[in-house]
Amino acid sequence: MERTTARRARSPAIPAGARALKQDRFTPQLATLTDRVPDGDWFYEIKFDGYRLLAHFEDGRVRLITRNGKDWSDRFPALTGALNALKIDNAVLDGEVVALMDDGVSSFRALQEALSEGDTDALVYQVFDLPALNGQDLSEVPNRERKATLRALLEAAGADAQGTVRYTDHLEKGGEALLERLCRMGLEGLIAKRADGVYRQKRSKDWLKVKCARYEEFVVGGFTDPGGSRSGFGSLLLGAHDQDGKLVYAGRVGTGFNQRQLASMHRELRALETRSSPFHGPPRGAKGTHWVTPRLVVEVEYTERTRDGLLRHPAFRGRREDKSADEVHWDDPERDPDTAPAGAVAGSPPRRDEAWVAGVRITHPDRVLYPEQGLTKVALARYYEAQAERILPELERRPLALLRCPQGLDTECFFQRHPRRPIPDSLPRVRLRESDGEAEYVYVETAAHLVALVQAGVMELHPWGSRVDRVETPDRLVFDLDPGPDVPWRELVRQARALGDTLEGLGLTPFVRTTGGKGLHLVVPLRRGTGWDDAKAFARAVCERRAGQDPDRLTVNMSKARRQGRVFLDYLRNGRGNTAVASYSVRARPGAPVAVPLRWEELATVGRANRYDVNNLKRRLAALKDDPWADFDRCRRGLTRAMKRELALD
Repeated sequence: MERTTARRARSPAIPAGARALKQDRFTPQLATLTDRVPDGDWFYEIKFDGYRLLAHFEDGRVRLITRNGKDWSDRFPALTGALNALKIDNAVLDGEVVALMDDGVSSFRALQEALSEGDTDALVYQVFDLPALNGQDLSEVPNRERKATLRALLEAAGADAQGTVRYTDHLEKGGEALLERLCRMGLEGLIAKRADGVYRQKRSKDWLKVKCARYEEFVVGGFTDPGGSRSGFGSLLLGAHDQDGKLVYAGRVGTGFNQRQLASMHRELRALETRSSPFHGPPRGAKGTHWVTPRLVVEVEYTERTRDGLLRHPAFRGRREDKSADEVHWDDPERDPDTAPAGAVAGSPPRRDEAWVAGVRITHPDRVLYPEQGLTKVALARYYEAQAERILPELERRPLALLRCPQGLDTECFFQRHPRRPIPDSLPRVRLRESDGEAEYVYVETAAHLVALVQAGVMELHPWGSRVDRVETPDRLVFDLDPGPDVPWRELVRQARALGDTLEGLGLTPFVRTTGGKGLHLVVPLRRGTGWDDAKAFARAVCERRAGQDPDRLTVNMSKARRQGRVFLDYLRNGRGNTAVASYSVRARPGAPVAVPLRWEELATVGRANRYDVNNLKRRLAALKDDPWADFDRCRRGLTRAMKRELALD
């Protein structure tokens, strides 16, 4: 009794509007999807990518309840312990369990990995609402007062802002700016809540969710056999319930799975196999199709839905064990309800041994190129098709060096400068002189050319600094900042800005991008007129000047031993025939990172050079109001005699 009294003494005052609690269980309020951030009297919170849980405190002990009523206290022992340690006697907290990465971004994939491995100690509970406190139902209390009470409760209870249980703060204005920033950081989006809204135990327009990328939950109604060397299954057949409760086919997803997920989900699917299709108006079952009882729920990201409701470019994000299949309905602000399919698809799924992207035939489409993500060949081809408008302006009509990994990242990869048999004849070529004669190089002009390279096993694109019409006069300089393993990001950023200042002092305009590896590129647009030798000498002189100004932290020496604690300034990208990875090229590295152009002011917040990958890049691009390199061509300058004199080259 003394313990209970001590705990309650620390609780904040019950706000006006509360009433006696008459229920043992709360159902969480759900947000309605929209594509616009509302204005007016609203609160704006970060949308987390995790599992929704209600924490029910009864006499100081807590139970963690999912949105579909399951007790998951035992699945989160560290979180349960942290909540029990708080000085809270009787209350219901509403929040989300998340796995936070080093940069503070929540990762649903990391959360699933933690759960599957039973390693949940580092997970965080982000609390954002307080439906009940000390036997009082706060549902009818306005949101602004519930949140103020929640903050006071957590502070009094001993919750730590950096601990396992954290209060979720909000903004009261600037929702559009917040969404843009969240998307740029690779977060999920935001939740907008009416400041005077009550807590409704159902989906409500008092809570709105605005996403940086499109993703939804879908019910699994079947699966296909794997192709090639893939194990488990090839793809999942997906559906969602329409207004009449019928399960409508939404397409299939075959990318985004890792080997563990393929194996574990396949075991569950085999146990659920049934003879008949669960879909209303289903696709016909082609050979290798298996129907299952629709119980499993998955989360899938996609670019858009076709008019008949099928997903384009879907990618698996994770299982949703906290949601029941009957909860999954169509949920898309851009979808006209009058066109919702009532059995949209007739005909069988595409052949498993081929696919078509940008008019190019992709063989072995389900071959996994990136095992960590389960990224397949056809998914990579679709990425390049989707990003062609961004890649081609920098890449087109430039001789290319190609990094090929025909069987994927876990097999042999090699650079190829001259096209051989796997490179299709449909790609344009140019003959260039070399020391021992002439050799042929391939270049691209269209999205179909990019996709054809993927079909040939190409995973990285490295263009020359000149175009095929005037190949001897480069139109850009590339400065590669390659940090030693012990150089922190803030130091790399500092050195990039200092080098940028040096270039601007010479009258040039540098643009910055992440490389998708460890470092950064500074890219300088040039007017054509300077030859390769002069361009390389100029770049070398710039790097040597900077290294001389900060010799303890910079080096122009290629030796690995000299790079310890230093940033290597690589000017060699500017020689004839040398290349640098293209903007928006995927890298042949774990996680499928992408080289991404930035604004200079973004550098500090990006956090690492492989920050963006084929999945979270979509969120960044959705948040951009304009191209960070929009002024690139307008900033072209020639290398003048005055610049060269400044560097003692003339």
